[in-house]
Amino acid sequence: MTSNAPSADRLRHAEAIEAPRVDAASFRQGWRVRTRLDALLAAGRITGADWQAAVEYRDAYGRAWGSRGGGFAGVVVSGGADLHAWQIARIATLAVLSGVERRIGTLATALVVACVVEDQSWAAIAAMCRRNPETVRDWTALAIRGLAQAWATRQETDQPLGGMRPELRRPVRAS
Repeated sequence: MTSNAPSADRLRHAEAIEAPRVDAASFRQGWRVRTRLDALLAAGRITGADWQAAVEYRDAYGRAWGSRGGGFAGVVVSGGADLHAWQIARIATLAVLSGVERRIGTLATALVVACVVEDQSWAAIAAMCRRNPETVRDWTALAIRGLAQAWATRQETDQPLGGMRPELRRPVRAS
């Protein structure tokens, strides 16, 4: 017998997508796909503070390894023309990321990048580690907790200060 009811696969896929919501509580005009990071938070495997640190890490990773937001053929967007300042800010962000990796380790960093930055499936991450997806999910939750601690206690020399590390700032001349 044929039915118009959605299949089990379709229902599972739809669970990961939130519809736009505009009401007194929120104003989200677009569709939002829940990431594996969101799923870890919803399942109680990580805390809100862990989630926040992971989102900040993802943003820093994007700033360090993403495009610099320049323009095409002479068209320049805000901040896109100052290559020197962008390079210094990138070096500072890379120093922060490197310091966090030293604190949590290479495996934990690889798990965090795979889950938080790239949002790979648990099966893909498990294949990378040659482990069971459930084991990798537990390891990733532990890695994100470690990331949150390292992110909260990163050293002053690792933190960008106005986009630059203190030793890279130029003295300002009086006019």
